Amino acid sequence: MQINKIELKNISHYERGSEETPCYNATVYVNGKKAIEVGNDGHGGMDRQDAWHEKGFNLKEVNDWCIKTFGKKSFTYTSDGGEKECFYDFDLEQFCHDELYKWLDSKLLKKDLKKKWLFVEDGYLMGYKKNSSHTDTNFKQFFEEKHPNEKCLNFLDFDDAIKLFKECA
Repeated sequence: MQINKIELKNISHYERGSEETPCYNATVYVNGKKAIEVGNDGHGGMDRQDAWHEKGFNLKEVNDWCIKTFGKKSFTYTSDGGEKECFYDFDLEQFCHDELYKWLDSKLLKKDLKKKWLFVEDGYLMGYKKNSSHTDTNFKQFFEEKHPNEKCLNFLDFDDAIKLFKECA
């Protein structure tokens, strides 16, 4: 099967169940079709990955595609007084966790943007609580006078806002 695109959809995250790993359930779509049910109980350990074999989806094939497409990633850690770098394959499980965290960040930012006017000042995420007397126009004028060198996340394209949000949060 030729794989062109994979997506994580139908995400359910259970924060209270997340101990060692995120507790979640979701569906992986391959080329727009439901392909794999994934999930984790949140107690540590690997994700469950159940392919829809009757529809022709092969878990190994999708996992190999992820490794080939996304390559190796790395992280650094400190051990015995020095920094060390660890490399790993960006496989289907890593893809799912990455997409899960993007989804959680987007959900949090959307919630915060409804309640607050958010901006970054000196590398910190700051905000003013919204109230009914402030319109976008009123607040924009106030913000530009008070913070001429800062950007209000509420007035940015969402992709730009989430990028700034992740840098500071």
